[in-house]
Amino acid sequence: MNRALCLLAPLALALGSATAAPAFAETVAEPTAQSLVDAGERWKQLYEAGDWQTLRGLYTDDAVLMSQGQPKLEGADTIVAFLQRLSQQGAKVSFQFAPEEAVIESGLGFVTAKYRMDIAFPGAEPVVVAGRSLLIYKWADGGWKLWRDIDNFAPDAKPEDFE
Repeated sequence: MNRALCLLAPLALALGSATAAPAFAETVAEPTAQSLVDAGERWKQLYEAGDWQTLRGLYTDDAVLMSQGQPKLEGADTIVAFLQRLSQQGAKVSFQFAPEEAVIESGLGFVTAKYRMDIAFPGAEPVVVAGRSLLIYKWADGGWKLWRDIDNFAPDAKPEDFE
């Protein structure tokens, strides 16, 4: 199996868009579907920038990650340590997300999205992975915090969906 596929960080941990990113407020007045999408874009920007400390703040302490082909990870610190693995090995990683649904119910935000993850290790052919994710956020301290993240490979979520 390809080295990048073995090391894949969660494949879609948040929503975002391919457009220029807006400025982000630290808190939001009230939870909305758009603020869920914005939380995903903020995650994407922080991940791609390697700002792990700030990224850590986007998770609940008891967050859980269940990513395709990886063991279940529990706790924000464990998840962030896992997320750092690709960049620590010299890979440049970028994400694209296509939100499919953002729903708020009883203080939780539920998001489904298609994703594309491009992984480029120096001197190696880039790897492109696509799939779908289910993200569950909790509203806390004026913002959405990732609480549960499930990613999978889906036959109807292809890299070319993002071209």
